[in-house]
Amino acid sequence: MISIVLYGRNDSYGYNLHKRAALSLNCMAEVLTDENDEILFVDYNTPDDFPTFPEAICDTLTDRAKRLLRIIRIRPSLHNQLFASRTHLKALEPISRNAAVRRSNPANRWILSTNTDMIFVPRGSQSLSEQLAALKDGFYCAPRFEIPETLWESFDRRDPAGVIAETREAGEKFYLNEVVYGMDSILYDAPGDFQLIKRDDLFSIHGFDERMLLGWHVDANISKRLVMRHGKIEDALPFVLGYHCDHTRQTTPAHAHKSVENSADDFYHNLEQQEIPDQSETWGLAGIDLEEIRLTDTVNMAYRQALGKAIDQPLKGLIEARYRPESYDLELGTPEHVLPFLVDLFANAPRNTNLVWLGPKDRIYDLFTSCWRHLGFLTDVSHWQDDGEAIGQADTFIINFGLPKKVEGDAAAALMEQFYTVVTNERDHLEGNKEPRRIIGVNAIHNSFESLMQRFVGCSRTPFSARLRHGYLLRSAFVDSQDWTTEVFPGSAGKKDGNIIRSTGASGHIFYGPYANLMPGNYRVDISLSRSWNHSPTSKLHLEIMQGERTIEVVKIKLFGPRKIISLPLQIAARDLSLPIEVRLHSVGKSNVALERVTVKRVRLADA
Repeated sequence: MISIVLYGRNDSYGYNLHKRAALSLNCMAEVLTDENDEILFVDYNTPDDFPTFPEAICDTLTDRAKRLLRIIRIRPSLHNQLFASRTHLKALEPISRNAAVRRSNPANRWILSTNTDMIFVPRGSQSLSEQLAALKDGFYCAPRFEIPETLWESFDRRDPAGVIAETREAGEKFYLNEVVYGMDSILYDAPGDFQLIKRDDLFSIHGFDERMLLGWHVDANISKRLVMRHGKIEDALPFVLGYHCDHTRQTTPAHAHKSVENSADDFYHNLEQQEIPDQSETWGLAGIDLEEIRLTDTVNMAYRQALGKAIDQPLKGLIEARYRPESYDLELGTPEHVLPFLVDLFANAPRNTNLVWLGPKDRIYDLFTSCWRHLGFLTDVSHWQDDGEAIGQADTFIINFGLPKKVEGDAAAALMEQFYTVVTNERDHLEGNKEPRRIIGVNAIHNSFESLMQRFVGCSRTPFSARLRHGYLLRSAFVDSQDWTTEVFPGSAGKKDGNIIRSTGASGHIFYGPYANLMPGNYRVDISLSRSWNHSPTSKLHLEIMQGERTIEVVKIKLFGPRKIISLPLQIAARDLSLPIEVRLHSVGKSNVALERVTVKRVRLADA
């Protein structure tokens, strides 16, 4: 009988969105009683990492709502490919509604275009489906009555029958039932919250106008086009009351002062044709395979089942770890413990994701690939050695630094060369204006690989327990020069004075750091030192550059003038990528100097 068409995304658009939507979805499901009735929610442009909006609020929905909901997911990649260059909006109404209409149940006579903040109160029956059973052909619109935030917030979202009864009573008791008329071609103000349209009509006029990508007037446009088709708008007020959960307490982009919008002249006042020939073959993302999700078989359930099949023995006792300075680079991880956090990153990913795994095929690899298969991904995890084509085709990278034990020696050096290949390939990928690809480091916390990930990848601050660092490539990692001045630390013989580090006259390191990772190549490190008038010329200063535990250069420094710049060469090989660079100045005492600046610059070999 009815296909209700809705759209949205998993964000926080407007005041108390999650409650409004749950109230609305549950109450809509409550008044649908025909065996073919359905609620189509188009989840538009929710980030791939997130579940769809209905999945996110699944626990607040009634069983009836879950059964009736069909979720059609439109991924960010499709939005970016087709529409992002033409709009500032994150969710596109005409695209979403058309995608739902085209995929709606053809057995249903009616499409109800509405929004996830409406509560419908049928008149004369508890069933909207029954009210529509004998309805004559036409295009119907209902007025919208407003419910203040404080009132609808008092409703129990899990009791739709009670909410509908309360709403019916409140409409009369609190004088909410004000009918606001609009122009003849829309009948009522804010017509888009109840537009009942014959499914055949929408197909005949090629759906909603997909040129309207800037917000507003989509409802007025479809209304005027349908008036051209039927001659008038039929009144739905005799059989249904529509109540809107007001949410303007918090200003949304669409309701902001001077917000951008579609041209009312182009799409309403000067409109002359009901059909849209230019989109007749393409409207509703025709020919594009879109994901459909049912809440009776959620990703959450599949995630738990996949973990259960991969981990065959439950944990006995407790796992212990040390997140202390003395345990740096020494902690072992438990693969079964890390697995749920790693798989979680892919639970909502597109099932055609191409994943490339770098590093050992150890216990975490075996566990993860088991989950990958059980989650229904269409391609196997690709274990990369030196296949450049696989890197180019990847959507996501996992860099396994070894779990339970981190890689060392030649294995670590080989993995660093692979890491370098990945980040340089991703740099070229981004320069081609392509979508960023996530880089995930396994066992990349509280060890030498953590600084590597943080230098080249914009990592989330994941908790130590997850043992993961992940994010997207930092383009700043590829600059030819860097200023390390603010990244070095005062030692036992130094103290901070703004951005300058001054010696204290004691014996020890005046400064050290920044423990930075550099891309392979040749560099020159410039250290700018100054001296005070009372600096002892006999003071012994030693300037060192370290790469990991290896000393690269040691220079004895004597300062006779007020300032001096010491330039030291530095060469980084791909296999040594994970070894942090440290610059440090040691004094045996009686020095009165200051570090003013430390910079590093990529150079040609002849200039180093």
